[in-house]
Amino acid sequence: MGATLHYFMLPADEVALFRFLGHQGLTLYPELVPPGYTAPGANEQVLAGLGDSAYYLAAERLGPVVVQAVKRGPNKGLLAIEEVPSPVLHYERSTRNDAGELVAGRLWAELDVTDDPTSKFGKHRGLRSIFEEIHAWLRKSFRRSDPKGFWVGPAAARAWKGDELVLREAGHKGRSIGVWG
Repeated sequence: MGATLHYFMLPADEVALFRFLGHQGLTLYPELVPPGYTAPGANEQVLAGLGDSAYYLAAERLGPVVVQAVKRGPNKGLLAIEEVPSPVLHYERSTRNDAGELVAGRLWAELDVTDDPTSKFGKHRGLRSIFEEIHAWLRKSFRRSDPKGFWVGPAAARAWKGDELVLREAGHKGRSIGVWG
């Protein structure tokens, strides 16, 4: 079962997140990895070079990142990261849609390989610890949404309160989200 955190972040909020991630020792991988790719550290300096909407944050000190070659299709020859055996968090960025609304992003991690909580097989406990530290940082630094279920960065909350920004749930017909309080 995967653990998921949903959030809204403007670029200033994303800088703060990556500043926090810089202390975690994570590396950044694209969703499809070219052969011979060297992953940079996940910190605020790499933000300028991010062009894709989703990445993997890997805790390589906890274990190797397992990849498999894509054998067919337009991405043939690239490497796809195996999420279950690898110590990775899947990071989707908050992006603007065609109407200029900010669409929610998410941080997802497969923390339990089996549904049995007593099983001794699974991910390294360090990955759960990193995920919980990020969750605690979001609870401390971000605002809650109305309806609940999302974290709203300080810059996004200010823009929403000033009627400069609409927060939209991801999906085909995502509902509009507000800031609690």
